[in-house]
Amino acid sequence: MQKVAVVGGGASGFAAAITVARAGGFSVTVYERLQKPLKKLLATGNGRCNLTNLHADVSHYRGDAAFAENTLARFPVQSTLSFFRSMGLCTKTEEEGRVYPLSGQAASVRDVLLEEARRLSVRIVTDCEITKVRAQKRGFLLNDTYACDVLVLCAGGSAAPQHGTDGGAFRLLGQLGLRIIPPAPALTALVCKRFPKNLKGVRCDCAVTLRTQKETLAACSGEVQFTEYGLSGIPIFSLSRYVSESAQPVFVHLNCVPTVSRGALLDFLRAAVRKTPQKSAELLAEGLVPHALGKALLLQSGIRKDEPVGMLTEARLERFADILQDFCAEVDHPRGFDFAQVTAGGADCAAFCADTMRAKRYESLYVCGEALNVDGDCGGFNLQWAWSSGRAAGEAIAARQKAKKEEDTCCESRN
Repeated sequence: MQKVAVVGGGASGFAAAITVARAGGFSVTVYERLQKPLKKLLATGNGRCNLTNLHADVSHYRGDAAFAENTLARFPVQSTLSFFRSMGLCTKTEEEGRVYPLSGQAASVRDVLLEEARRLSVRIVTDCEITKVRAQKRGFLLNDTYACDVLVLCAGGSAAPQHGTDGGAFRLLGQLGLRIIPPAPALTALVCKRFPKNLKGVRCDCAVTLRTQKETLAACSGEVQFTEYGLSGIPIFSLSRYVSESAQPVFVHLNCVPTVSRGALLDFLRAAVRKTPQKSAELLAEGLVPHALGKALLLQSGIRKDEPVGMLTEARLERFADILQDFCAEVDHPRGFDFAQVTAGGADCAAFCADTMRAKRYESLYVCGEALNVDGDCGGFNLQWAWSSGRAAGEAIAARQKAKKEEDTCCESRN
């Protein structure tokens, strides 16, 4: 019976372990460095586990996204939902295609995975950090102690080390001579220079554009959260990876009234000057954006909050409209791995087979999930990649063993 070692008790690790064990004929062991597996899973979706997204396709992935395309197509969202239904988990879909367990609790996802692993006699070894890997004539030796015929490395990236992913996967891959694209925080908030601290707690639906002085890097929209250090929220998370990639200073541009055209906005402001000239500028701003944000934008426009709008000239109205639709903040840096949801960078996918996750250099090494240079947008896309890549590796291991048995049978029959 072949021994399969899965290093990393996270989402992709359990997807791989369960898939291999369901095929039969394997002894599967999951090695997890923490006291309990699947800790990071419990933190996803604010404790509700946004386990996938109905819109998951290659357009939502970065890094070596082309590498992921085939696997995402072979193990799409509906296949993921069937995988979980087979373990007794019901799901519900919410806004923007996000899928959650029907219970609304991430623990439900963890529990069905653990129960299925136990049912299949998958051995789970916790408090066991694998720090050393050595290729042998047949398989690998882990920590100079644990031998295996097949190694599946699913130890995650460098993001959220408090949940067990501290870059250990990259150190192990480095020991095997595989190239690592330098990891960087992704899906994280942005620390901005000279940012007004009185905006802490403000939320506003914005169109967000990330630019350097020379080019537009990326854009998206959604609810932006203002903090004491800068900007947060889903659109900021989705754009954060581009900051790490840029060698130039990066600026965030916010259109705080994205549903109103420039012309309509100016018409609204002019009408206020004509019809309610005694209204304060503060109240005028409050009709467009949250109160604290309005005060900050007025200040940037050179308008006193208690100034009657009837005193505002056309030039000052245009200046205020400019600030409303193009509030700019210079990025100092993305928040670090302690605050990031996922890692950009990782194992160079050129060294792996796109349909199996197998390393081209090693016959029995597979790498899945965040350890590879594939990262997705916020909203369940990274977990979808974990399930898809883990299952792809699991099925490939089972298929390879089946083909070998058939070949051995044919050889015996010829003899």
